[in-house]
Amino acid sequence: MKRALVILLVLGVLGVIGYLGVMKYLAEQRAARLDSALHDADARNIQMEADLQAANQRVAELSKAQETLQRKLEEKAAGAGASQTVTSTATAPVTSTATGARLLYTAAGGVGMTNLVRIEGTSTVHNWQVESRLIGGSVELPPEFLAGLKTQSYPTNVELKANVFIPVRSLKSMTPSGGHYSDPMDEIMYEKLLAAQFSRITYTLDSVAAGSADSGNPNAALVLQATGSLGVAGVTNQITMPVYLSPGADGRLQFSGLVRTKMTDFKITPPEPAGMGIKTGDDVTLKFWWWVKPAAKPGT
Repeated sequence: MKRALVILLVLGVLGVIGYLGVMKYLAEQRAARLDSALHDADARNIQMEADLQAANQRVAELSKAQETLQRKLEEKAAGAGASQTVTSTATAPVTSTATGARLLYTAAGGVGMTNLVRIEGTSTVHNWQVESRLIGGSVELPPEFLAGLKTQSYPTNVELKANVFIPVRSLKSMTPSGGHYSDPMDEIMYEKLLAAQFSRITYTLDSVAAGSADSGNPNAALVLQATGSLGVAGVTNQITMPVYLSPGADGRLQFSGLVRTKMTDFKITPPEPAGMGIKTGDDVTLKFWWWVKPAAKPGT
């Protein structure tokens, strides 16, 4: 009798363990599907923002073209009226000089255009890294900047504008071989980055100057020294870093670079998971490779 009870008890325990294992597996599958859906939603949001910026630029261009056409028609009508009353007066040709023209580039991706942001750091156990392949935003630059890109010389007195963002929850802890490292580490990271309140890491370019080509990316066509505002977990700091610019097919451009900073600079306390004997270092390095494409082809 006792033996039968023991067997039943063992079977019951095994059944519970098996049930919990199945439930854990199903929960992990649901979490993976949810994570994938969030990633896809972030990607669609980046594309929608890029499309909206391109549409707004096109509307502005069409409005400007309409104003120019209306002005020419009015000038032509005025000239025709003047010629009927004063036939001996010659009218000077009307010339148009476009000033302040800017080209809009928006976030791109696809075959041969891998976007990547990687944050690297240290701990008392091992080095670590987190990555995201979602980088959104846009860049505005004057046409003469592209001429400087072709001649590999930085044109002075030009203004660039750039606004970039990374969805915080698109960041994932990674192994050195490129696999996912740990869901618990991801959750600790999201908590430290205050992902619930600040869903994006942001960057706004403040100024840019010619940079030194003696280090970094030797294949870059142009090296810039960029100063901008980096926003992390609700704290914004100004940083300066080298940025390497390389041209791609169909007018696409790749920006790449790195900057070293500290967690505490953004009021983030380096993680020390309770009971694990792990202490994370304060210093981190942020690296990025970001592709952008023209919002509209010239003449379209």
